[in-house]
Amino acid sequence: MTLFLLIVFIFFLVIGAPIGICFGLSSLFGIEALHLSNLIAMSQRFFEGINSFALLAVPLFTFAGLLMGAGGIGKRLIDFSYSIVGHITGGLAHVNVVTSMIFAGISGSAAADTAYESALIMKPMVAKKYSKEFTVAVTAISSTIGIIIPPSIPMVIIAGILGISTGKLFLGGIIPGILCGIAQIIVSYYMAKKEKVPKEEGKFELMGVWRAFKKSFLALLMPPVIMASIISGIVSATEVALIAVVYSLIVGGLVYKELNWQSLKEALVGTVKTTSKIFIIIGSAALFGKLLTIVGFDKILANSILSISTNQTIVLILILFILLILGMFMETISIIVLFMPILYPIVLQVGIDPIVMSVLAIIVLGIGLVTPPEGMCLFIACDFLKVKITSAMGALIPFIIGMLIVVALLIVFPQLILWPAGFIG
Repeated sequence: MTLFLLIVFIFFLVIGAPIGICFGLSSLFGIEALHLSNLIAMSQRFFEGINSFALLAVPLFTFAGLLMGAGGIGKRLIDFSYSIVGHITGGLAHVNVVTSMIFAGISGSAAADTAYESALIMKPMVAKKYSKEFTVAVTAISSTIGIIIPPSIPMVIIAGILGISTGKLFLGGIIPGILCGIAQIIVSYYMAKKEKVPKEEGKFELMGVWRAFKKSFLALLMPPVIMASIISGIVSATEVALIAVVYSLIVGGLVYKELNWQSLKEALVGTVKTTSKIFIIIGSAALFGKLLTIVGFDKILANSILSISTNQTIVLILILFILLILGMFMETISIIVLFMPILYPIVLQVGIDPIVMSVLAIIVLGIGLVTPPEGMCLFIACDFLKVKITSAMGALIPFIIGMLIVVALLIVFPQLILWPAGFIG
């Protein structure tokens, strides 16, 4: 029966059905085949999958990110990033990465980061003699930092599903996100040297950084406000998301005065479109995951992994390898909802810290966002510059290797994740 469920799911996936529909129809066929229940029970299970206070943070952080994007934040963040790294060889590529690291503390979404930066920085990079392939590669890969550095929508979903601390996950992602950014900057530097990209005029000046900092101060203040609120324990991650929305409205509407009624309407519509898709996937994947558990898929997967080894490091590597392959074919949130509840008991059984596993899982799933055939962020960036996916992959490979090196470093030194997370008791 496990094989039947997987074949039905793969069939709908291959014919191009949306991932939420794949889960829903596969679940319907599975329920009928197993003679388990009726459509009422199916709808109840769907609702149970999304009925979580923690998941309320998803639409709130999405709305806050869209508001910040529409409120004049982007140009200020780019100007600030340029004042720091713009005059290094490969300056605009580094600006791309640093801006993604800062915007990650606002949006929580890799796709939003890709779309936003595609419109702001990709054409200037091409105009400055960066190849289209290099431009697409650095824009796509840097946007994956958006789900590593908090706030992170995938982290919120993992915490809601597994019942672990959202705050710990958020803090655990800070150092890994910074390391990923550093790795991408190093790769960008050598690729810019290889392509002989002209160096930007001027030099690093503290006064220039200070001027850019003052202009973007309120935008830069938002991530520390989010982190301080969570560490203090005064509010939950969901309540922090609401604070982020209010903060975005004040900064974009009253201070920068670039947020108008039309952009507010577009942000609301964008939030509904994005989060409705997410919640359809979460609910239908939860239902499909329940069926897989009933037919024993979780035991099959656990026995398969543990039959290879019970060593913590090897088990962790196997889990990350599975997620990396899945990320190439499936959407990130659907993988999280479907597989994290199945992998979680295995992690606990061998003594792996779930915070470490979750943060590493998000990094490798981020790599999946730039690898075909799924590769959402890669598709967005390629579409903007009309670059073929196959052409961009050559420029992407060094960046992917850099990300995998960071993953290896974090496996060897998990304290880089656990130490910041330890600030929340």
